[in-house]
Amino acid sequence: MAAATKIKRFQPKRLSKMAKSADIVHLHTEPSAADASRLGYVGRKPSSTPRDSDGWFTPPEYIQSARAVMDGIDLDPFSSAIANETVKAKHYFSESRSAMTHDWSVVEKTRVFMNPPYSSSLITRAVNRFIEQWQQGAFDQGIVLVNNATDTRWFKTLARHCGAICFTDHRIGFWNADNKRISNNTRGQAFFYFGNRRKKFSKEFRKHGFVVVPDNDSTE
Repeated sequence: MAAATKIKRFQPKRLSKMAKSADIVHLHTEPSAADASRLGYVGRKPSSTPRDSDGWFTPPEYIQSARAVMDGIDLDPFSSAIANETVKAKHYFSESRSAMTHDWSVVEKTRVFMNPPYSSSLITRAVNRFIEQWQQGAFDQGIVLVNNATDTRWFKTLARHCGAICFTDHRIGFWNADNKRISNNTRGQAFFYFGNRRKKFSKEFRKHGFVVVPDNDSTE
């Protein structure tokens, strides 16, 4: 009688292990003119023709939560005049003043809220730039809003460096330039927190979903 085959029981990996190889991809090439234009808008929906109507703007209830955690927003690095009517950041970068080339240390102890462009090539650049500026000490706190694309390298990069993550228990109804809800969002979202107020972030953002703390030796 043949010996029984041993079946190894699957053990889920810790988040830090999952993200071990997912470090920053350093892109030193300047974005093309088309990419630079698209980078000027918040949460851009992928499109072959850049249009203002493609901008996906963060609803005010999430901006209010970000402000509650960080006590304000000094910089929105991927924005526009229309988007900043809601975010009300003291400074923002746009098409004419790129976040990819300007330093993010706009004030002492800068607080950043970032809702980057969502097309695959642009969001990678945006996340890499965010992490680069974070590691250089350009800002003191930051909150990043992205899709919960846990299988992507840029998501794992954020998870590797952040202090906490809020996975929304719903799909965010983003706004367009006319302050109308966009109905065709097909994914849930995640908020990443960077800074020393992890407990405050957890308490504030639990109303939007559930908060987890990655095992990455981040700040308490």
